[in-house]
Amino acid sequence: PDRDGVPQSVLDARGAGIRVVMITGDYVKTAIAIAKNVNILQPQDDENVAAVDCARLRPGGNYLSDADMDSLTSSVRVFARAKPEDKLQIVTSLQRQGAVTAMTGDGVNDAPALNQANIGVAMGI
Repeated sequence: PDRDGVPQSVLDARGAGIRVVMITGDYVKTAIAIAKNVNILQPQDDENVAAVDCARLRPGGNYLSDADMDSLTSSVRVFARAKPEDKLQIVTSLQRQGAVTAMTGDGVNDAPALNQANIGVAMGI
């Protein structure tokens, strides 16, 4: 379940021009439900475009080219079934596009992406 205040925080961030992206190990349907509850996905969003299983990042076991990865990460807001390496690839892709990235994480599996992000916030839950 989402925490108190998160839906409003996402709206506030969006209002300030911040693009909020969720990267999770959850299954796609679960991730979509959470993203809707916290306003990362909005009713008008096409879930087939805005949310993807991270297997799309690595078809056949190899990651997409930088250009293809950047094209995907520029529009997707929910990445599901993410492995630690996927999180790192997503953050790196967003940085290649000129984004200043902030990443939150609560486990060892988040460490590589937390380290790569411009702002890394390790949370104890």
